Amino acid sequence: MILNQNTRNIRLTTSSKQDMLVMTDYWFLFGMWIMVFWAIDPLGWKVDFIPVVKQFPFLAITPAFVLVLLGKQLFPKKNSATWSSGNNNILIVIFIFSGFVTAGSVIARFINGIDNSFLTMGLYTLTAPLTAWFIGKSKNPLALVKNIIRVYIFWALVSVAMQMASFGETEVFHAREHLVIGILIFFYLIATSSFAIASAIILIILATIVAAKNSAYLTAIFLLEFILIHSVVAKNNISKDHLYRWMQWAKFLSINLVVLGGLVLIYVFRSDKLPTGNPEYRMRTYEIAWQKFLNSPLWGTAFTGAATEKFDKYSVAVSTQILPTHSDPLDILANGGLIGFLIWISIFVMLLWRWFAILKNPKLQSDSSLTPYLHTMFCVVFTGVIVCMFNPILNTPNLAWSFWALVGALLAVLQTQSQPILAVNS
Repeated sequence: MILNQNTRNIRLTTSSKQDMLVMTDYWFLFGMWIMVFWAIDPLGWKVDFIPVVKQFPFLAITPAFVLVLLGKQLFPKKNSATWSSGNNNILIVIFIFSGFVTAGSVIARFINGIDNSFLTMGLYTLTAPLTAWFIGKSKNPLALVKNIIRVYIFWALVSVAMQMASFGETEVFHAREHLVIGILIFFYLIATSSFAIASAIILIILATIVAAKNSAYLTAIFLLEFILIHSVVAKNNISKDHLYRWMQWAKFLSINLVVLGGLVLIYVFRSDKLPTGNPEYRMRTYEIAWQKFLNSPLWGTAFTGAATEKFDKYSVAVSTQILPTHSDPLDILANGGLIGFLIWISIFVMLLWRWFAILKNPKLQSDSSLTPYLHTMFCVVFTGVIVCMFNPILNTPNLAWSFWALVGALLAVLQTQSQPILAVNS
């Protein structure tokens, strides 16, 4: 919604009394606490794979939405918050993608009789607009978003501790690296001293080492690259010397070349010590998905087919040979064709553009205390895109919710103009 002229000067910051959250906010936070715990599963209970039990977080968080709806009916004139029309474009694309996937999945499930459909992917994409709506109705959206991030950080630290305790024995957060390693960027963003910055970077590296997975390495590389870019942009923002700015980018390029050379050397001389990523299995499932795309490159199967395939190359350690592709983008390309893939990827292209705008001009956000949380959410979302390239995330209930909830939180509080997004409607 476009803000009225007389609401544009209303600041996002509130009084100490307004800083307090209400019951519905705490219920939502409790639901998110359960949701992220189920998604990461740091204790290894496999709760996200048990029928009925895996739906418990959804049941736990639903009353929060019901309470907000009831409150809206009982107090129709009560003040509430709305977000900038600049973010509505992303929400519209999310609705289009969800509708496309859900419609095809309903046909797959109820007409074609396919149980393993993409219905979860379609429906759980709506977590983004639902979360944005809920935060928009909160009395203190910024405080709620900050506490949501703290929920993720809590379970990330628990997961890292559990992985350290079982290093070399079990995989605590494989395919959840964005929720664990990605969220750790927050400590760098709030660091105010060289020691704190170094400690934050060491924590990220340590979490990556104990994870010992390729997706963890890619996540860490993304975060370290962001740290370099963030540092260069921050320095350039306070300097008007064009030569100095170019020197900063030259230094950035030099560091990247040195790191790239180091990674090449590690791969050449220590590749036998690196995780293989099970290429035999992956290449077979990728081949099947790619063939689907080639058979119908425009719209694929329109998501009317199965989300899993029979793996017939060799026996795997499951009760059946029916397995997912292990690449969400490839699944979207195979089953949604170029239409589905371009709709999906456009969501993140628009988000990336907004992220670049914040990096270049932090003053877009009228409340600077929110900036570290925004960058943290961006990092988790985009490392999530990296992780889902090699793991099924978006069609797994609690993992999908945990991913899309942060997209929704971003859209609820992210400012696209030099004015408040969230404003009070009288």
